[in-house]
Amino acid sequence: MVWRLSGQRCRGFQTPALVRMFLAPLLALPIACSNQPLEILGPTPGDEGITFYLHAGFAGPSQAVNHDVGNLSKVEGPCSSGAEGETPTWSRCVSSVRVAPGWTATLYRDSEFRGRSVTLTADAPNLKELPGPCDGTFNDCVMSMKVARQ
Repeated sequence: MVWRLSGQRCRGFQTPALVRMFLAPLLALPIACSNQPLEILGPTPGDEGITFYLHAGFAGPSQAVNHDVGNLSKVEGPCSSGAEGETPTWSRCVSSVRVAPGWTATLYRDSEFRGRSVTLTADAPNLKELPGPCDGTFNDCVMSMKVARQ
């Protein structure tokens, strides 16, 4: 389940009323103020898709998904450049990935499934061990991902 929220999300309350008033508080979904589109990924069954983590060894904040994500800079997450008013995202801050049995994940360096990629069919506890385009690895390098059943 995915909630796509765009436009000013605090003063104008342009978010769908159902999400803002009922679903977000019940599911503890944060809705931040921003003029940029923001994607909040909802619950994913534990036996589906992948779970990506901020740190190696499947540690730190995580997010489970069972569908393609075209731009991690538009998905609320734990990473920020520190700019004032910036909403933290998952942009270039994935360090490990769990892959559910029967699923695959293709991780891309660039948004919209472009750039160098790597396909995972099993867990990747440390993306520093996967040769890639960011300092020689895929650690903190992923901008988009395709997730599919095998």
